[in-house]
Amino acid sequence: MKLFVGALALIALAGCSTSQVSADKAKPVPADRVLAFSKKPSGPHGTVIVTRDTGFVGGACYVGVLVDGKFSARIDTGEVVRLYVPSGEHLIGLSGDERSGGTCGWGSLRKEQSTIVQDGSVKKFRIGGDTQVGLDIRPTSM
Repeated sequence: MKLFVGALALIALAGCSTSQVSADKAKPVPADRVLAFSKKPSGPHGTVIVTRDTGFVGGACYVGVLVDGKFSARIDTGEVVRLYVPSGEHLIGLSGDERSGGTCGWGSLRKEQSTIVQDGSVKKFRIGGDTQVGLDIRPTSM
């Protein structure tokens, strides 16, 4: 019986964090949920790729993807979005989905990372987390 209860506890803990998905295996965010930076600019630019983990944390809600504070996409679990941003220094972040109400609005949730985008460069970020930290955005090589 103790073994059974221990196994259930491990399963419960594992279910409280997210699992990383590589950008090439994630589903693309549908075009109607990409609100900005979906087209390549005429000047120097790079690509910012944001992938959202699968899993329990925030799994019932979209998360907003921000570029310099601009709400740019609504991303679901297991999805990836490619954004084309002008060269230069940018803040890439996440926020509660401004189009959702109630628990999915997440109030003032906002987390950002600074990055420098060079012409032709690709910068990858991952949205994931656990029940202690909540959702976070971090650079990734996947």
